[in-house]
Amino acid sequence: MKKVRKQALSVILISSLLLSLPYNAVFADEPQASVVDTRYPSVLTGSLQVKINGLLSEHTLTGTRIGTTIKMYNVSNDTVRVPDYEIRVVTGNGARYVLRGSSDNAISVPPMSNIELSYMAQVELADNLKPTSIVWVDVNKDVYPKVETTMLDLPVSNLVWYGDQSVISDPTLIKKWGEAFTIPSLDSALTYTPINLTTDFKDQTPVQVIKLLVQNPGKQTEVIPGFIIAGKSSTQNYKGARADQSVSSLDPGEKKYLYWTIPTDLDTQLNSFTLSTPEAFKIPNRSDASANLTYYIGRLSFGVPAADQQLSDSTNASSYLLNTQIPIDPINNVVNPNINVSVADFQIYENKGMGYSTGIVKMRFSNKGDKPLPIPQFAAELMGNGPIYAGNRINASTNLVVPGTDYLVNYSFVLPVSGTMDQYNLRLIDNKTAAPYKINFAQAILTVNKPLQDTTKLMLYPYEVTIHDWALSNIALSNPTTLSYKYSYKLRINMDLQTPAPLMVDSNYNKLLLELETKDGRRIATNTQILNGEGRLTSGEQLIYFTDSTSDQLEYPIVLKIYEVIETPNGPVRRLAATLNN
Repeated sequence: MKKVRKQALSVILISSLLLSLPYNAVFADEPQASVVDTRYPSVLTGSLQVKINGLLSEHTLTGTRIGTTIKMYNVSNDTVRVPDYEIRVVTGNGARYVLRGSSDNAISVPPMSNIELSYMAQVELADNLKPTSIVWVDVNKDVYPKVETTMLDLPVSNLVWYGDQSVISDPTLIKKWGEAFTIPSLDSALTYTPINLTTDFKDQTPVQVIKLLVQNPGKQTEVIPGFIIAGKSSTQNYKGARADQSVSSLDPGEKKYLYWTIPTDLDTQLNSFTLSTPEAFKIPNRSDASANLTYYIGRLSFGVPAADQQLSDSTNASSYLLNTQIPIDPINNVVNPNINVSVADFQIYENKGMGYSTGIVKMRFSNKGDKPLPIPQFAAELMGNGPIYAGNRINASTNLVVPGTDYLVNYSFVLPVSGTMDQYNLRLIDNKTAAPYKINFAQAILTVNKPLQDTTKLMLYPYEVTIHDWALSNIALSNPTTLSYKYSYKLRINMDLQTPAPLMVDSNYNKLLLELETKDGRRIATNTQILNGEGRLTSGEQLIYFTDSTSDQLEYPIVLKIYEVIETPNGPVRRLAATLNN
């Protein structure tokens, strides 16, 4: 049986008002029926009222299919049986076709409620059949000849949907981009607002991605109904599909996003979008799967964004101050509301011997709640003057951020060596909700940090290294067989290593590379020190040995260069932090 739902009080009041009118004042004969407003229920008989909820007339492989859904209201306090009337559709040429009821149609209407009934006719004619009215006829077969009495005749010319090539013409059903709407055929309080339209690609096919804001202003949980959205250009229709499956219902007062994707041809310019709902019909006396038919009826349309609504990302983004909270869309599916996301540092690192450089964004997650929370998992992009550079998240070994603690995660971006900029637009991307399409949920304009080199204080965020004094000496080892010497070097350094607390990083978050070079830049020896974990550098005086030198002669003078090194998916990258001359 069709699902039975309670009708809103407003409809009951309208229905009661219609009942109070004399029957012949509203439906006395066919000429008067032509002025009936079919948006509202019409009296069928006694306490039963009906409203055309959708009407289709479209070509099929075998002719023309006419399908309709009808809502039947019972405004009494008793259960009322659905009358055994014959329902006919009248077309523009005067022909009348009997509509068969779906095998799962309800047989009665509960008190003060409504049901939905489905009817269909398959006509083996290729002509364009244009329904003009639907007629309920009481056929008395107990007499001869049989007697037919017209119980109700409703005009339907303005309700017919002729398939994909139809265009919504009712001005009340044509919405502007950004205008909230409800789906008129459904008893649902949910409102929908188109708020964002972007172009993505699947392989080489452009895909229009629509973001709809859905809200529940009602007082009960509402299920997201099934509907489709199609795009229309001046010459063609493009069918869409829902990209996300995470939202199935909304609680009272709740807001969520729905995402629809519409593949188009290259250089296609869409002019509008059409929203259609599915309607079902079950062929009587059939039990196989093919007995279940589904067709779609267009309900409303909405336009594309105007020029002033299609703002670029750089227009929406604002300049960003390091270590301040990035404004994040509160309806996003990625970041818990109790986690603040900020950027602690953004610098350009070198890839020695490679034809590119690397931007490193140090992302900071702060748990402001009272329980451990998962580290947000999202993608990131940097956008320059046109080009977009995808980021690689450097995997973190920790999955949770404990309360009152910050956790750092690095994102690396491959950038061209030449033409690097001072500012980039950082975009945080949800790449799971509507995968494989990307959803931008936050953005900020980052300025590249270019700290001055200091021989006594090294900034290696989150670490701060203060060098008090240092000395370099050499060790000569002789080979009695070859009578040759091999030199190694010993660094004595007195330093303070500080990190802001409370803050968590992985043991491989960043490292310190000490490199010995000659005055002309020839490398002699290196040593890598970790800053976190077992065997890390500590404050105070310590000895560091350089044992990888292959030089057979004593070098002097020697330059000590200190680099910050970060491991990325494309290999290690480094940034010169200090140059110390011996």
